Amino acid sequence: MIILLNGPLGIGKTTLADALMESIDQCVMLDGDSLVAANPEPTDGLEHLHSTLSLLVPHYRKLGYQHFVIAHIWTSQEQIDDLRRRLASYDADFRCFLLTLPTEENLKRINRRASGRAVDEIDFELHTVAEEREMLKRGTGVDLGEPFDVSASPLVLVNAMLAQLGLCQ
Repeated sequence: MIILLNGPLGIGKTTLADALMESIDQCVMLDGDSLVAANPEPTDGLEHLHSTLSLLVPHYRKLGYQHFVIAHIWTSQEQIDDLRRRLASYDADFRCFLLTLPTEENLKRINRRASGRAVDEIDFELHTVAEEREMLKRGTGVDLGEPFDVSASPLVLVNAMLAQLGLCQ
């Protein structure tokens, strides 16, 4: 199974991805932000991410892993379809979820996590989340993933997502 967690900065993609990875046997969590982090930045971050995932998934499959949780932001159906095509040879159940949360709560989460960081990136993050939410809003009417409200606690969210995936424990 390949599970994409789609959504803007600070919505909880990484937190949910970590919790899912810990709850699903033979599972690897791949964080899109970490996979494209490079200095200098790749000219095409999404191409860099998708080509990296195309290398990592078969590598982990050879090691016996069967499930992948990938957290990133995809703002168009074409971007998601590109990744789906690149990973199609693995004949995996491919599920994409668009994480949702009211804007005010998303901003609270960003502010809360900023207080624990060594580098002050709050202005950058607030600007970025506004841009990303706008890009996702423009994608309304296209399939950016099954809507999944992330306003509950991580434990409740994991249980709800496992149920939705048919992986109840």
